[in-house]
Amino acid sequence: MNAADRGLLDSWWRHFVGTGELPRELEPVQTRLIRAVHRGELPSGDVHLKSMTFPRPKDRLRYALRALPAVHEARMLRLAAAAGILCPEVVAVHSARRFGLPHRSLLVLRTLARAVDGGDGDDERRVCDEVDVAIALLRAGILHRDLHRENFVRCRDGRLAVLDLQSASRSSRAAAARAGVRHAVAARLLRDRQGELRQRALAHMVARSLLRSGEVAAVLARCDRDAQRFFASRVRRCYTTSSEFERCVRLTGIEYRRRDRIVDGRWWPGGPELERAWRGQRVRQLERGAKPFFGAFFRKWWWLGGGAALYVPRQCSDERIEAEMGSASAAENGRSPERRLAPRIVRDVEGDREER
Repeated sequence: MNAADRGLLDSWWRHFVGTGELPRELEPVQTRLIRAVHRGELPSGDVHLKSMTFPRPKDRLRYALRALPAVHEARMLRLAAAAGILCPEVVAVHSARRFGLPHRSLLVLRTLARAVDGGDGDDERRVCDEVDVAIALLRAGILHRDLHRENFVRCRDGRLAVLDLQSASRSSRAAAARAGVRHAVAARLLRDRQGELRQRALAHMVARSLLRSGEVAAVLARCDRDAQRFFASRVRRCYTTSSEFERCVRLTGIEYRRRDRIVDGRWWPGGPELERAWRGQRVRQLERGAKPFFGAFFRKWWWLGGGAALYVPRQCSDERIEAEMGSASAAENGRSPERRLAPRIVRDVEGDREER
């Protein structure tokens, strides 16, 4: 790192420590409650910055006795690079604690030279390359727990790179070869694939010995269970403080409010059916991309008589409100598990393995 790079990085870090935000000259790429990704330019080239603050007590306690995210991910990235796996180069790592608790974490990565046209999209070559990268990670003793499509990127030289090793951990080769670990990796890779692409990925997993032919059915079942649990966890976020929602404890109860701008409204009182509508609205948003109608949900303490209320637009008629409640409740009541793949796919994959 040259002196010009170091001086600019130090100024970004000082600003982040002092304000909790990165300088405005840096372009936001992704902003969440505790973590943000920005794009910046150093004299030596473009970089991405992953910053993390710790506003919630649970986040501070989580990292009280462990390495801060920037330090941990830098360690995992260097381990992956040493094993010949394409991943972002670590430019700088900064972390700070206050009173022994985590305060700021900043990881600076060299921007990868991505394919100009976005790469090969979602074709068979990509799904097979994702499997190959996952196998290379396991052989390097790295357990990557977030192997979804967005964490792989096609580079200009044609190779597929892996991103976001913050949730990764080290493991022995023997532990990485265990069936439970292999099944978890395979299920995560398959979750984003359907139809012929999922079948092709399964066939490649068997061909590369990530899975054995007799394990395919179990992995498909695990993939469906994991997808259901993941979806349920995203629905439950409407009850927590997160990037999209805020949980506020009041003297009379608990209010769950959307963080985005809420139109002027009024409280619509009721009972348990309002809570089903609040959850159902979240289901509609996740499944269909439906625009939220209810701005907040309030649940009164049981010792004060219970009850609930939804925050609804002031200008809407009672008929419109009841129609929205009915639609949201139907989405919650009708939520069904992920459709399982037909047994034909299991037979085809196993048959393909036997032919080999």
